[in-house]
Amino acid sequence: MRILSFLFILFFTGAIWAQNNAVVIATGGLKLRATPGQSGKTLALAPFGARVQVLTLDKGEYGQVQYDPPARRDTIGVIFPSHSTGTSRPHVGYWLKVRYAGKTGFMFSGFLADPAWFGQYGRKELNNQFRLRTTDGNAGASNDPEFDPGWNWYAVYESSEGKFDLKKVQLRYATEDFTDGNGNYNFYPSDVVIMTEPPVSPHFLIGTRKPWNERSDVPCFWWTSVVNKQHLPGFAEFNASLMSQYGVSEQVVTIQEKDQLPRQITQWHLLGKNGERQEIVPLPPFTATLDSLFDLIFAGDLDGDGRLDYIFSSQGEMGYYVLYLSSQAHKGELARPAAVLWTWYTC
Repeated sequence: MRILSFLFILFFTGAIWAQNNAVVIATGGLKLRATPGQSGKTLALAPFGARVQVLTLDKGEYGQVQYDPPARRDTIGVIFPSHSTGTSRPHVGYWLKVRYAGKTGFMFSGFLADPAWFGQYGRKELNNQFRLRTTDGNAGASNDPEFDPGWNWYAVYESSEGKFDLKKVQLRYATEDFTDGNGNYNFYPSDVVIMTEPPVSPHFLIGTRKPWNERSDVPCFWWTSVVNKQHLPGFAEFNASLMSQYGVSEQVVTIQEKDQLPRQITQWHLLGKNGERQEIVPLPPFTATLDSLFDLIFAGDLDGDGRLDYIFSSQGEMGYYVLYLSSQAHKGELARPAAVLWTWYTC
C-alpha cells in the first residue's frame, strides 16, 4: 500500500530545511565530519534526537532541489526493502554543511529530518497507550514517528496464508531521498521511513506501553490474501462468507444527502457469540461521506486475550487505518479503537 501523505505535500512545497535545523534520526547517533564523505575526520557524534543547525539551504522551487552551497550527493548502504516491492533501495542523500556542539562540518542527510515534518499535521492520537504504524509508504512517518524509548514495538506480518506472526522489533529510522542526479523530484524530495531490527518487513507495526507476548502462526483474516485469490465475479459474496467466520458483517446501504445524488456506503458490524452487535463508526471528524467507507484489513487475536482484534481502513481524500482491540472494550462493546494511522492521498 503506497500512500501519499498530505503532510509531506504540505511541507515539501517550500524549502526542505525551512527552519534551518534538523533532527538526528540515526538511532546510533550521526557523525559530524570535517569533509563531506565517510572518510572525513570525525569531529563529533550527535546522539539520536539531537538538533543540528543546517547551513546548506535549499533554494530550489517545487520539483527541484538546489542546495546552496552545492552539496555532494552520496549513497551509503540500502534502505530496508518494502514488503510490497521486495527489493532493496539505495540509501541516497547529500552531505549537508551543519553546525553542532560549536563545531562546523558535514552530516549525511539520509539520517537527518526536518522537525516540521512531525507532530504538526493536526490529527491527534486516540490515547497514549497504543500506536499503529507501517514501514511501507509515506504513512509510515505521516503520524509522527515515536522516538520515546518506552514503547514496545511489534511487527505484524503474514507468515502464511491465513496465519500471522507477532514479533517484537526495534525501530530504526532513515530519510529516503527521491531526487535524481539533477535534484528533480515528483511530489516530494524525501521522506522519513521506519525500518525494523530484525528486518521482517511487516504489514503493520503496533506500539504498546505494556509488553505483549510474541506468537507465531496465529489464525487470521488478511485482506491481501483474499484479494490475491481473485475470486471474481462473486467476490462480494465470497468475502462476506469469509468475514462471517471472524465475527464481522457488512451491509451496503443507500444514503441521500441534501442536493446530492444517492450513493451507496458499506456499514460494518462486529458480532458477538451471544448475539452482541457493535457498529463500526467513522472516527471524528468523519461522518457519512465517501471518507467513511470502510474495508476490513485484518482480523485476529493480536493482544493475546483470546478474542478477535481488527484493523479497518477508511480511504478518501483523507483517511486512516484504525486498530480495534478487544482488551480495550468497554461494557457493551466487543472491541474499541485503540490506535489510528492517519493517511492522505493525492492525484
